[in-house]
Amino acid sequence: MKKITLIIMILGMITISNAQIEKIELKLTPEIEEMVVAQIKNLPEEWYSDWGIKDKSQLENLHTGKPIPWYMVINEKLEFVSTQTVSRMSDGDTLSLKFTNTWNVPVMSDKEPLLFGLITPSDFGDPYISYGIKNTIEHFHNYEHKDSVIGSVGVNGLNRGMDYLIIRKDNKDVFVQIYDEATGEYFKNEYNFSELINHVKALGLREKEAQMRYYEKVANKSELEITPEITEILNNSTFFSGLSDESLSDLGIKNRTQLENLYFGKPIPIYYVIDNESLIFSGRWQVPVMSDGDPLFMTSVKLEDDGQYRWTGSGRSWAETIHNYEHKDLIIGLLYISRGPCLIIQKDNKDIFVQMYDFNTREYFKNEYSFSELLNLLKK
Repeated sequence: MKKITLIIMILGMITISNAQIEKIELKLTPEIEEMVVAQIKNLPEEWYSDWGIKDKSQLENLHTGKPIPWYMVINEKLEFVSTQTVSRMSDGDTLSLKFTNTWNVPVMSDKEPLLFGLITPSDFGDPYISYGIKNTIEHFHNYEHKDSVIGSVGVNGLNRGMDYLIIRKDNKDVFVQIYDEATGEYFKNEYNFSELINHVKALGLREKEAQMRYYEKVANKSELEITPEITEILNNSTFFSGLSDESLSDLGIKNRTQLENLYFGKPIPIYYVIDNESLIFSGRWQVPVMSDGDPLFMTSVKLEDDGQYRWTGSGRSWAETIHNYEHKDLIIGLLYISRGPCLIIQKDNKDIFVQMYDFNTREYFKNEYSFSELLNLLKK
């Protein structure tokens, strides 16, 4: 394997005060650039949209720009502060920036901006390469202060660490919001660190309010009927034929003949616990994908605000485990909590929450709780 050459000014965490953020640099050697370019050129065409690629002609004469280190905001308990978690912060929390060991790397095609790629170095061989935020590269390329960028900050997992740029301006570190959804403008709002946190809090509050409106809208729609239309959406979205044998194996597909006999099992509605006190339907389902009676993987479906169903991804995860559970016919829901997923079963006219895996005892389906017992567990 190729050894990766890094030039890094060592930095794990940066407490924001009057001190400037030290620059962290990744030296892209010709070998690493070659890996990035090769991976992009070898992508299946079905993956182009994920990477922000419109057509194959864009993959000629690729080269990389200056890597941008990705930071996240954490509190003194080393918890990630995001628009989803900021409401749980204490007023006295000490906040800092933590480098994620990942860079967003601009990728150009014949000097035209194409996409952002993600690079995470490894001490054991080749770096991990993935796609970054979409629909931003062109705006970044035209940003007047792009040469002053020393980092980026992520507070929303969907944006791949690119919610705010950190620029060095007038000898100060400035946090620039990349995109303002309210105005549709790029690089308009600039903040210092404390202003950034207040802005994230405000965004988090608006996001939570919108989320609660959505939950109220879908509250009574937890039953998903696998209609021919749903089946068509799922079949069209999984694009099995374009996946490599290795990718199919990751989904539990041993040979391509299994693709000829696919059908969908009973959808499992996904629930959340809100504010550690109430259970609410999330508007999503996990749907088992079967072949000749055998579970292959789970695929996710979401009910959108417009009433349409969307496929949101697939993974092998718990498909076989759930299929072999002795009370699988009693399952009425799936709940995600910090201790791992729980199945919700209805037994003897009672809702029972069954922890799917106990990491202490390494046993499946051992612990069963009532809802009040589960809430007490979450408060510990």
